[in-house]
Amino acid sequence: MKLFDFLALMSEEKYPIRIEYREHMGCIDVEVDAFSERWVVSFDEGGFVDFLVYRDIDAPDNENVKLLSSLINRPQQSWLDAAEDLEILFISPYIFIGSDGQEYQITGLLPQFGGPNGTLITSRKDSEEACFETSKLKGFQGTGLNPSYYDKYDREHVIETLQDWGWNSKEPKPTWYSV
Repeated sequence: MKLFDFLALMSEEKYPIRIEYREHMGCIDVEVDAFSERWVVSFDEGGFVDFLVYRDIDAPDNENVKLLSSLINRPQQSWLDAAEDLEILFISPYIFIGSDGQEYQITGLLPQFGGPNGTLITSRKDSEEACFETSKLKGFQGTGLNPSYYDKYDREHVIETLQDWGWNSKEPKPTWYSV
């Protein structure tokens, strides 16, 4: 399809459009306001090149809202998902008083695993000061988890990690815990 054919179609459909020439790409983008969606249709000398659809964030059937939400607080959400699935306790966010008397917040605490007081879960979102202060807390195990493995919940991987850390609770062990 050629640019002028597309513009004629959009005129018939009475969609509001905006045209932008992208000199560095050598193409013309036609942005179409399709009301619950926004389309960007690209053309070069030869005709149609690309087509992108952006859905209205408030549209009732917009799966992009879930996708966008999944990008926010991924380390925390991963452990919340693990806690729900594995029926373990995860306190998030976890707030503590550091050795300097200041209050700090980190991603969370798994009180049933690791050190006598649990395992502190830190992530890339936590401040360097908070991460440093966790190393000074007595009775806790610290973590430095790679986001490549822990930003999305993977049941088998998390079970293996938790078994490595060890169960430290007086409560009965979960059925999946085999150590």
